[in-house]
Amino acid sequence: MRVLAALRPYLMPQRAALAWGSLWLLATTLLAMLIPWMLKLGVEAVEAGRGADLLWAATVLALAALVRGATRIASRLYFLHGARHLEVALRRGLLARLLHQDGFFFDRHRTGDLLARFTGDLANVRMFVGFGLLTIVNAAIVYLLSLVLMLSLSPTLTLVAVLPYPLLLLAVKRLSRHLLHHSTQVQEGLGRLSEAVEEGVSGQAVIRAYGLAGGRNARFAEINDDYLRRNLVLARLRALVLPVMTLVGPLGTLLVLYFGGRQVAAGNLSLGDFVAFNAYLVQLAWPTLLLGWVLTLAQRATASMERLQLLLALPPAPPLSETAPSTEPPAVSLRGLSFAYESQPVLRDLRLEVPAGALIGVTGPAASGKSTLLRLLAALYPPPPGSLFIDGRDLSALDPRVHRRRLAAVPQEGRLFSGSLRDNLLYAAPQTGAEELRRLAAQVQLGAEAAHFPQGFETRVGEGGMSLSGGQRQRVAIGRALAHQARLWLLDDPFSHLDALTARALWAELRPLLRGRTVFLVSGRVSLLTGADLILVLDEGRIVAQGRHGELLRQEGLYARLYRREQLREELEAGLDSNHGPRTTDD
Repeated sequence: MRVLAALRPYLMPQRAALAWGSLWLLATTLLAMLIPWMLKLGVEAVEAGRGADLLWAATVLALAALVRGATRIASRLYFLHGARHLEVALRRGLLARLLHQDGFFFDRHRTGDLLARFTGDLANVRMFVGFGLLTIVNAAIVYLLSLVLMLSLSPTLTLVAVLPYPLLLLAVKRLSRHLLHHSTQVQEGLGRLSEAVEEGVSGQAVIRAYGLAGGRNARFAEINDDYLRRNLVLARLRALVLPVMTLVGPLGTLLVLYFGGRQVAAGNLSLGDFVAFNAYLVQLAWPTLLLGWVLTLAQRATASMERLQLLLALPPAPPLSETAPSTEPPAVSLRGLSFAYESQPVLRDLRLEVPAGALIGVTGPAASGKSTLLRLLAALYPPPPGSLFIDGRDLSALDPRVHRRRLAAVPQEGRLFSGSLRDNLLYAAPQTGAEELRRLAAQVQLGAEAAHFPQGFETRVGEGGMSLSGGQRQRVAIGRALAHQARLWLLDDPFSHLDALTARALWAELRPLLRGRTVFLVSGRVSLLTGADLILVLDEGRIVAQGRHGELLRQEGLYARLYRREQLREELEAGLDSNHGPRTTDD
């Protein structure tokens, strides 16, 4: 019942299918109830020597059995289709909630465990809503109608037949608590197993390159053994349920045969009534046996729903507060912006006024807070209220979905999606034509390379773009941002996988395309920031210097040291190139 109560919003659209399924179940059970009654009439016809009555009873019995098969199929289709539709609606709703969460949520929860909730846990819920609910409704109808007819035949025998059932209820109650606990353990183990598989597959290149397969396999074997142990404990408990359920039917039948036989011998009960009573009692055996199976389904579904509640309890995405974002480049204001991941401070009291359409360069040593600043500007993490403003509006109070519609974010590691090169370049603008696609590829210096791919722009890039080089992935990510036509650009070291010469050439190509847009460019290559309207130098989460390129060089501070270090590195690389031949465009 807890499972059904939690699923109420998703069950409501399926109420028509469940209602029709229940009606067909009722028809199936009524036909099933007719069969023992025809047996009763047939026995009485044989006793009285009425051949015509016997033929009529046999004909009705055969027709009832045939029609019952058709109605049973119809009832199953309605219940099982309804369960499938519910699973699809649940998965969509869960993903919509998941994508609405901020970065803190994904920092706290493992990817593999979330995947297990979308697969194993949802499958358990679907099985319960489909087969489980079907069996429960069927058992309820069968028990109700059978007991009514059994009472009409012999109230005394009915009381005798149900005597073992209180013992069954006590045993089920005791087993169910253990089943729930161990079902939860199994689902948590599946989450850990899924996480290990996801990490192994996504990190296979590193594992193989460093020869770590042995250690990973050993760790995976430990997780598998733990998952096996949990499943075996649950299997032993489930194995107890079936014998408990199977004891009830035979025990009730033995009691009925003993007491009912004595009544028939004494003439207090006709043979036809006795045969019909036993037939109804036999009809109770199968639903009782299935209820034992449903008990295990219910406990697994309950354990799964407890895990799914983590996602179901997340606030859904509210209706969009605005129909469309502004088409003008935004002004950005940092007013004492501080930020921390949990208890670790990353940004400290940043203050800055960025006019609309400005190009802001951001540099600094590793772990100085550069990427975090861009994540806050993209609303991937919630900024503290009153510290970050876009066009004079507090970003913490804006709808992040509307805000993100006008920005293009290019991360350092260009994340691509499974599909073709074309799909990834036009991910934000899938209706773009072939001519525009070629122009877009030329702007990010991919046109010539795409022409040499086996299938051109239709070449598959592999999961995460693994068939492309790091530099190619970054250029595809930049092209994807260009197709979006955004007014706020957040570039997080987008040329880090390109050599210095190619990076400068690509940036020179992009600069005219970004005029009239507000741009934040984070770069470890200080030379790319020379034309910025303002350069921020971050160190340990603070702005330690700001100004234009020439001003910062004259200050002889951190920026000047970074610039000279870069020049020295390029001179050394140029010397190596002269000795060993030309280098490729990708690092």
